[in-house]
Amino acid sequence: MSKDLNEDSKNIAQEEIKDSAVPQEDESDNGQKKSGRRKVLSALRYILIIILLCIIVYEAYSIYTEESERARAVKDYEELETDVVMAIPEPEKKYAIFDDYTEEGAVSEDIEFPRLYVNNDLLESSNSDYIGWIYWDFDVVDDKYDFTLNYPIVKENSKDEYLHLTYDRQKNSAGCIFMDLASNEYFEGYSDFLFGHNMRNGSMFGSLDGIYKTTDKDTLEKEPLYVYIYTKDAVFQYVVYAYERTQSGNPDVYGVIANDEAYDAYVSRMKKLGSYKCPIDVSFDNRPEILNLSTCSGPAGTSSRLVIHLVKIRTFIG
Repeated sequence: MSKDLNEDSKNIAQEEIKDSAVPQEDESDNGQKKSGRRKVLSALRYILIIILLCIIVYEAYSIYTEESERARAVKDYEELETDVVMAIPEPEKKYAIFDDYTEEGAVSEDIEFPRLYVNNDLLESSNSDYIGWIYWDFDVVDDKYDFTLNYPIVKENSKDEYLHLTYDRQKNSAGCIFMDLASNEYFEGYSDFLFGHNMRNGSMFGSLDGIYKTTDKDTLEKEPLYVYIYTKDAVFQYVVYAYERTQSGNPDVYGVIANDEAYDAYVSRMKKLGSYKCPIDVSFDNRPEILNLSTCSGPAGTSSRLVIHLVKIRTFIG
């Protein structure tokens, strides 16, 4: 019996020795590991916050730079307008007025239009790409949608040359009102295009979307919308005939019109748009020039476009 007890005691002692030989997890080690993980997570949070702050600062700087740039463009174009455009007292200058509906040109002298003197020589000497001045001033009840255009027009020499160049060829996101390569710089083509940015501040072609945003539909239904192009040799009067919202590069809208058949098909399509009804009758018998104003529509960076179709109805020479 005592021998068995001694054996059991030995076994128990050996087990205790084995147990004591196994390393026991120290509570202080656990605490250090948890503390280390907390420090890593905290550092990652700080890094993430710093990255987000950098992004916010960069975006804020980009917005500030862009808005400052656009404000500078507005100021520069306003100063240019002051320098080169002035109203002419009506008795001081007479115009021969030709109706573009007829081949011989019906002459009249009692048609009102904005009598502006545009210093085309000075504008052309400042930029040899200058081809004319566009003017549109029409008020609606909700003033923020008034139509306001008063800018020089240039003819590009390469695709999108003036997309981010102002009239005096300074880099600026506001760009310039420009005619594309395929259009006729004398405003004598079947279908010519002018392009401009839809600026949030309403400058450039930023007022064009008023044609569908204004609540003053009654005025648009009753009064024709006249747009004028002043060139060195003549003043052209256009009337807004239709508009549409489309996609950039749509061949049905932007395709080159090179012959009578294509022109007639373009007019037929335009008549079916139904977006706007011109308050006056417009004849296409003699195929007057269609001048299209194209700008962005919808969120920035999308391919959505607004195109307003104008038809030349009169030419003033004087």
